Amino acid sequence: IAMEIPMPAPICLIENSPAGELRVQQEALRVLAEISQPVVVVAIAGLYRTGKSYLMNRLASKRTGFSLGSTIQSHTKGIWMWCLPHPHPRRAGHTLVLLDTEGLGDVEKGDGKNDTWIFALAVLLSSILVYNSMGTMNQLAMDQLQYLGLGLGLGAGEKGPTVPSKFITPSKIVTHGAGCAPWPPLVAALHGG
Repeated sequence: IAMEIPMPAPICLIENSPAGELRVQQEALRVLAEISQPVVVVAIAGLYRTGKSYLMNRLASKRTGFSLGSTIQSHTKGIWMWCLPHPHPRRAGHTLVLLDTEGLGDVEKGDGKNDTWIFALAVLLSSILVYNSMGTMNQLAMDQLQYLGLGLGLGAGEKGPTVPSKFITPSKIVTHGAGCAPWPPLVAALHGG
């Protein structure tokens, strides 16, 4: 599918059931299978209620799209996907795939296993990972980012899986503190700078 007619709205890529089971949605797989252009996949992860969906709408240059919550409870469930033509002239002919993930650290979910799976999927599916946090990076953020170390040292003589690191980690990792001006580093990463 050439992205001349962009998706009108995001769709669920990975559903997170109330029991914490993750299920890939067939409709989303069909959309992805029809894309014939190169893709740039940008995923966002971070604590719940920190503005991840809002930031992704901004990256899409849309006021609405990814659903925004208005309470203190987590809003996005699972991983949602929005495929759009890449906005930058250097990436003409590319499809931008935005992945908005369920927020991490929601005490109502119980144990952190589900958070770990959501975060791991964001890492594995993205070519650019945005880690959104409130203010400065905290210990939870550092604990979550340790998973990226699995692939970062590969190829440098360290023992580890035989899969090359480029298949395990995003090519770029951008951190963003909610309330900060995100645009220069984030836009530069998105545009290939």
